[in-house]
Amino acid sequence: MTERHHFEKEYSLLRAELVKMVSLVSDSIDMASKAFETLDRNLAQRVIDLDNEIDNLNREIENIVYDIIARFNPLGKDLRYVVAAIKLANNLERIADHACNFAEKTIWIAQNLPSFTPSQTLKEMFGRVIQMLQNTVIAFSRRDINVAIETWKMDDIIDDLDRKVTSDVENKDPHELVLNVLFSRDLERVADHLTNLCEEIVFIETGRELRELI
Repeated sequence: MTERHHFEKEYSLLRAELVKMVSLVSDSIDMASKAFETLDRNLAQRVIDLDNEIDNLNREIENIVYDIIARFNPLGKDLRYVVAAIKLANNLERIADHACNFAEKTIWIAQNLPSFTPSQTLKEMFGRVIQMLQNTVIAFSRRDINVAIETWKMDDIIDDLDRKVTSDVENKDPHELVLNVLFSRDLERVADHLTNLCEEIVFIETGRELRELI
């Protein structure tokens, strides 16, 4: 078996683990959103329980990358992919952490403030972030830099919605206002991690920074 064949085998394993991690993080955000909408404590707990599996995958991906670099000394696009894999995994892990934050807040609200109603702006923000995540998954799975660039641009919309949530204080109960702002800040950070993922996808495929292409 040639060294290239061994490399391709490890490369395929790395990509499979990344695909699995993308799927789990997508599930985590989706469940967190549904739990938030319905104040479903059981669903929120599933998000929290899933976090350990995602953390373990992140560590596994790091180990695979270090092993590939040490054994095969990859170059060019191969090197860009394996190095970017760690950044991709780390950003995915942080997105999952924010999903846990959503879930923990949801459980607290269900227990202590069941009458809580999120603002319409926050609901829109949740929907936009999930759309960003879905598009990022498409860009990653299809290696589509155009989708990655268009998704990256959506971050401006999220920033605008975040500012709107923060400034919308009229007739708001103080507790609800604080919760809306806390959820909004987590969503804004998720969007930031998604823009990082889009930048890495573009770099893997082109060897250039995303901002150079717009």
